[in-house]
Amino acid sequence: MIVKALHVKNFRSVLDERIDCDNLTVLVGRNGTGKSSFLRAMELFYDPKAAVSAGDFYAEDTSKEIEIAVTFTDLGTEEKSLFAPYLDGNDLTVVRVFTLSGKKSGTYHGMRLQNADFTPVREAGGKREILAKYKEMREQSTYSALPVVKNADDALEAMRQWETANSSSCTKQRDDGQFFGFTEVGNGYLGRHTRFIHIPAVRDASDDATEGKGSCVTEIMDLVVRRTLASRKEFIKLKDDTQKQYREIMDPAKLTELSGLQTQLSETLRYYAPEANVSMEWAKLVDIDFPLPKAEVKLHEDGYKSSVQRTGHGLQRAFILTMLQHLVAAKGVETATEEGFASEAEIPEQGEPQLPGLVLAIEEPELYQHPSRQRHMAAVLLKLSQGAIPGVAKKTQVLYSTHSPLFVGLDRFEQIRLLRKTDHTAGKPRVTKAVRAELDAVAEEIWMAGGKQGSKFTADTLRPRLQAVMTPWVNEGFFADVVVLVEGEDDRAAILGTAASMGQNFDSDGISVIPCLGKNNLDRPLVIFRRLGIPTYVIWDSDKDEDGANPEDNRRLLRLLDQPEEDWPCGVRDSHACFKVKLEITLEAEIGKDLFDRLLANTQSQLGIPKKKDALKNPVVLQRIVEKASDNGKTSATLKGIVEKIIALKPQRGGRA
Repeated sequence: MIVKALHVKNFRSVLDERIDCDNLTVLVGRNGTGKSSFLRAMELFYDPKAAVSAGDFYAEDTSKEIEIAVTFTDLGTEEKSLFAPYLDGNDLTVVRVFTLSGKKSGTYHGMRLQNADFTPVREAGGKREILAKYKEMREQSTYSALPVVKNADDALEAMRQWETANSSSCTKQRDDGQFFGFTEVGNGYLGRHTRFIHIPAVRDASDDATEGKGSCVTEIMDLVVRRTLASRKEFIKLKDDTQKQYREIMDPAKLTELSGLQTQLSETLRYYAPEANVSMEWAKLVDIDFPLPKAEVKLHEDGYKSSVQRTGHGLQRAFILTMLQHLVAAKGVETATEEGFASEAEIPEQGEPQLPGLVLAIEEPELYQHPSRQRHMAAVLLKLSQGAIPGVAKKTQVLYSTHSPLFVGLDRFEQIRLLRKTDHTAGKPRVTKAVRAELDAVAEEIWMAGGKQGSKFTADTLRPRLQAVMTPWVNEGFFADVVVLVEGEDDRAAILGTAASMGQNFDSDGISVIPCLGKNNLDRPLVIFRRLGIPTYVIWDSDKDEDGANPEDNRRLLRLLDQPEEDWPCGVRDSHACFKVKLEITLEAEIGKDLFDRLLANTQSQLGIPKKKDALKNPVVLQRIVEKASDNGKTSATLKGIVEKIIALKPQRGGRA
């Protein structure tokens, strides 16, 4: 089974928020928006020994419980049988509850259909109280048909039977907390079917690689290697033979030395205490300990072998990821064997899938990795989640937080969960909210803006269209406070140059200007970023009187922006700006043709670009013209107006921050 959703309440900055999980789920957002809180919440759910402190409660309000609910889906036949009373279709929801109010903390609860009117009976306390409350409830006409019972157990069973027969009158509620868990106490079956690994942003790989109590390599060696060595016939024979010889040599009947010492000590003792004696007997022999060898871990890179702590941090982090996966697999096999679910002979051989399901949660997988290695790591995690490469489990889900554009993609935007903080009650801390963009919803919006021409867009038909919009900057939009979509790099350069001349630094303001390789590519990123709640400004050329220009292209964008339609729009608006023909023509008209031509010629000479046509397509040329024109006291009112509109989109406190 796999995780379908994570719902967290009253934990740190997460007051009440749900994240839907795919095979691969990516958490993005500014520092402090709660990405690590969701990963830590998942760890709290899976760790049977987890505990919380007052600082883990939202606003340190310990009067309210921390609830961490995980919904599982794609259950197998055995899982459906085990959890049958708790299934909602094909889904299973389990809640872990933490409290500091004196109640038992860290309890697991299944969600099942229950009658809310029965809650006072179930929570009455002792068996007498339950029976008394049950009798009171039977006096109500609604529940008079409930059977007469003699004890609390029969009362609880009668209510369960009523709920089964009247499911339409029930709602999903927590059970008594005695069913679920990971430690096989009572009916705690979850640990057999789902496992979890959390890799925090900071972890010392050398600790994992050094043999010692609690270290990762020691646990793996004990579970996988030393356990096998200890069961070898030749090793067992050596131990048995040695123990036998040892006992024969140390047989008390054959050792006279102790009795001789006893006699000598007794004789001496009687000088001081005439009636006393010394008695000495051999203690019971203890078996000889046969220590198994320890492992020394080294890593090979570029043909050189060295200790883990002397390798690069990027390799160390990859090593941690590897070790933890294999450790949880080894523990899964050990648990299965101990509980009788598999014999030693049934333990999978090395390389075979060993776990039914694994959730891999990583904080900032890009840490210590250079760009090409980041791309490789992102591809590996994607393939691992898709089952395209073997892992230690039959099914591996991946959940990571990131600040790197190389770990997200416009072509798989549906995997992204964008986190931001919003204002809550006055005087209370801001709370974390999560948002996602649905593939089908994006596809339908784009299709409708296109006038519903042709077959309706779907998730499958939209995905190939996203490939055409993959520019070096497009992924930065997922991390921006404001996104500005332009047609080409020259437009980007002109906007950035104008902003710089106005004393505005878009990078420090979290504003990302993204070229989309043409007007016809603006629609997809516009809809995606907007559905993620990112303020988006769009700039394009109307291309009036240009060869091949199609007014429908302009109308489609205006429909997406919910603006009045026209063939050749022109002007600066709150959400978009259009140039009647092209940006550079507007720039030339507003700073003056003579100055424009002179600055263009100077820039061509400096950059070694002989042809004017080529120079006008070069982003550096336009940026220099804008900046030099500003030095001459000339600015483009249109470009300046656009920059002002962009800055106005920057969210203030209470928006995206």
